[in-house]
Amino acid sequence: MITRGRDVTEDLRETVDVCIVGSGAGGAVAANELAQAGLSVVVLEAGENHDPATFSRHTPEMLLRLFWDGGIRATHDGSVLISQGRGIGGSTVHNLCYAVRPPDPILKRWESEFGIQNLSPSDLSPCLDRVEATLGVKQIGEEQVNRLNRIIQRGCQAMGWRGTIQRHNRGPCPDCSADCLLGCPASQPGIGKQSMAVSYIPRALAAGARLYTDCLAEGIVMENGRVVGVTARFLSVDMCMPRQANSKVDSPDNSGSKRRHKIYRLTVRSSAVVLAAGAVNSPQLWLNSHLPNPGKQVGHNLHLHPAIFVGGLFDEEVDAYQGIPQSFYVDHFLDLARNPESGYLLMPAFGPMALVAASLPSFGRVHRNLMRSYRNIVGLLVLLHDRSSGRVTVNREGSPVIRYRLNRADRASLIEGLIHGAQLLFAAGAKEITLPYTQRLVIKRESDLEMIRQRGVVENDILIASSHPQGTLRMGSNPRNAVVDSYGEAHAVKGLFVVDASLFPTSIGVPPMLTIGAMADRIARRLAENWSP
Repeated sequence: MITRGRDVTEDLRETVDVCIVGSGAGGAVAANELAQAGLSVVVLEAGENHDPATFSRHTPEMLLRLFWDGGIRATHDGSVLISQGRGIGGSTVHNLCYAVRPPDPILKRWESEFGIQNLSPSDLSPCLDRVEATLGVKQIGEEQVNRLNRIIQRGCQAMGWRGTIQRHNRGPCPDCSADCLLGCPASQPGIGKQSMAVSYIPRALAAGARLYTDCLAEGIVMENGRVVGVTARFLSVDMCMPRQANSKVDSPDNSGSKRRHKIYRLTVRSSAVVLAAGAVNSPQLWLNSHLPNPGKQVGHNLHLHPAIFVGGLFDEEVDAYQGIPQSFYVDHFLDLARNPESGYLLMPAFGPMALVAASLPSFGRVHRNLMRSYRNIVGLLVLLHDRSSGRVTVNREGSPVIRYRLNRADRASLIEGLIHGAQLLFAAGAKEITLPYTQRLVIKRESDLEMIRQRGVVENDILIASSHPQGTLRMGSNPRNAVVDSYGEAHAVKGLFVVDASLFPTSIGVPPMLTIGAMADRIARRLAENWSP
């Protein structure tokens, strides 16, 4: 059963075995596994219950609907934009469906350096198998590779680099395009994007889980060293931005009708609480709840997979907008067996016109002329497996404050990645390369690529984005440098578990969706097997 918070007209109370905060790649899997095991489960989701049939191609509207802070969440200095999904399914509603298993060297590193038990590739494989089966993960066919990805593949082969066509969690999709970033209108079980909203959540509900949308968790309640529940408030104004508690002004809903502004609350009494709100919101809730933090690690160890766009202008019309947006990537520079701590991917990047416009530099006539070449642009991202570490704190209002600075080694890696990305595009036939510096940098000859090294990578001088925040509630055996143990339970708070990317001990280096789901499967099954209310 799904209850929309905006429809609630009184304070509510629930008593259940487990309360889960968040319904994305981790929360949805945990909800299903726990409900299937016979436990009573309530899921709290701050966003809405998205109906894919209502997904429009109007970028501003969809940014407001699908993303925290309307898609403009950023670090405290504005140097890195951070996209995080909001609503049933979380970021799996807007991601581009790369279904990548965690690299073996990363899992081995987590076991050896952080003392995590039973996390070898063979240990995690059954969890990954279950998640892949539920999401319908399959190999992308050669015939499904669009011109954007084919051109990047062509450049990769010309350079003699390693790259592969990937797997995805997508069924037959009649009109797949770069609008996938704004949600898949075709999404339903077995068809289109297989987000958590159309895969795991329906299974969890069928098993008896209950889900509240428009429901913002505000506090985790602890008694005698153990969690006993969660307090939340219902959001009643519009589908995206939570109204301030002291608001007294009527606002219309989507239909134009006015709604009440009285605050109604939900109190959940539970024997266990599962945090699955993401690597920004999960530590935010922990800190706002004033839970124990003896190792001072809550909110620390933030990694972002910072990414920078490289645009190539071609004589040929590419129409990169059409077809599956991401099916291939270059992993030649991510040699984790040799060095599990660093490297980067080169991956296709394109989107609706408004998002491409925001990724390209300059203003006025110059920018207009760039956008007139929209059909001739091939974009790629340099996505960094970062060693740099940031932090999430909260301000006086309880809102998250995200701090992150690139270290010298990561700046050097990004510079190298930008040069390699430009080389690939030239090898594929680009006539010029554009990079998103505040003062536009255009490179028309490969011999001029040293200009990138001269400009460097400096915060607020080049557009940096992130879709994969991770690491702020680190997993590990030592409470002095980790927040949760090998099975996701907080060292300092009994009955509190974490199943999102917050628990990653380091950057994972690849798209994280499958790893999050597998870790949630592993933790939830362990919790169910050892259940003792």
